[in-house]
Amino acid sequence: MKLNLDIIFDGIPDGKGLQSAFNKAVTLVKNKQYKSTPQDRAKMLDLQLFSDFLSGGARGKQFDPAIRGFIGEPKNLSRYQSEESAPDTELSYDDIKILFGEEVAEQFEFDSTTTDRNKRTIEIKQKLKEGGTTTFTQLGSGLTRGSKEFAGSINAIRSQANIKETVDKNNRIKVKASLYDQQKLFKWFESPAQTKYRNALLTQFNQKMQNYLLFTYTDGKLKVSAVPGLAKKFDLSTAQRRRKFTTLEFTGGATGGSVALRTSAAGNALIKENMKNVTQRVVAQAEDKFLENILKFYVRGEGASVLRKNGALTKYGLVNAFAELLVIAQEFERNPLEIEFKSGPMQSGRVVSKAKSTGKRKRQTKDPIQHQITVQQIEALARKLFRSKMPKGIPGGPPPPINEILTERTGRFAQSFTITKFNKAKEFIEYTYDPIYNVFESERRAPSKLIEEQGLRPAVQQLIGRYHRFIRK
Repeated sequence: MKLNLDIIFDGIPDGKGLQSAFNKAVTLVKNKQYKSTPQDRAKMLDLQLFSDFLSGGARGKQFDPAIRGFIGEPKNLSRYQSEESAPDTELSYDDIKILFGEEVAEQFEFDSTTTDRNKRTIEIKQKLKEGGTTTFTQLGSGLTRGSKEFAGSINAIRSQANIKETVDKNNRIKVKASLYDQQKLFKWFESPAQTKYRNALLTQFNQKMQNYLLFTYTDGKLKVSAVPGLAKKFDLSTAQRRRKFTTLEFTGGATGGSVALRTSAAGNALIKENMKNVTQRVVAQAEDKFLENILKFYVRGEGASVLRKNGALTKYGLVNAFAELLVIAQEFERNPLEIEFKSGPMQSGRVVSKAKSTGKRKRQTKDPIQHQITVQQIEALARKLFRSKMPKGIPGGPPPPINEILTERTGRFAQSFTITKFNKAKEFIEYTYDPIYNVFESERRAPSKLIEEQGLRPAVQQLIGRYHRFIRK
């Protein structure tokens, strides 16, 4: 796979410097000089932001997709107990079946906040290694529409917390409040006075953790595990089950605070017992532009400030941050950038061997095939290929439309497909089709997906043999 860097680094003030760092990272990874370090990945890329990228969006925004079907947070967040604690992503049941297979898909709970039984929500978590506790959700000052009415509850438990004061270099006092004593926390949590607070936190848990997807990175290998129907499996309807499967944790600053609901040892065991390994299926559904999309996310998107902030530090330089992105892309793509990747075991340090060079350079020659292939040839073959995948029908008659792909009834859609630009130097193809079919772009049978995946990509591979980028005009 080749990547057009112009669309990623051009037009931003520090684009030249970032591209230089990226090129150095490519050399490190290509020559097997880079070893991924889990702690550095967490600090350089911010795992919460990376989860946002994997889920397809956050805070009302939608990002360039990482995994097919993942389009970000559910619509209409007001239906949840807390907008801040809504599930990470919402999918249709058809997408769930493609992602996980029908047997596993049948175990996913439908979204309990809506009457649409076709919807499923998933909470995405990441860990650098298997084991350890998981934070399900938290509730406190500023975290819910009802936060003011819970101020008394937070103050009641805060009065029992440990308060630590520190003074920073600017002589400012920093306050950290915390309480981990389970006996005190559960006595407070289960008391009649906290019934409303308790019910609100449990409602958040049931809404957020209906279905669970965990990404772990162990010894340089990605593992994706699903726990369909996690909230039902935990069933926190009784005080006895809450004490068995969860722990509570209070944290706060100078004022206020929040209580987090976390897993206990028994809760971790319950999750592990119900985990289903879906790594191969999820990776198979990664977008073909996964590397391009994650680079755009961290260079010019939601993750840009994190990349630059940590890139300014010597220990977590930009080169290392880009190398981490390349290693991640290797986990989701096969040979990104046509580089032979090998992440190996995770260990501290970066350079593990010196690259060997013969001192000779191969002369780069242009492939004459690219100059022989015409737009008309690509267009004709692409049209033939994607039409062969379309079900055939008659106007106003059978077969009924299906969710997966457009049905060909008049041939008008295929004939309207046109290549408007073929840039041989920068290796991209721009195309268009009759805008009347734009209404299907938000569905699984998106015309652009049909044209690119079933037509243009195999046509270009067959005629040219090189990766090209496709742009819908």
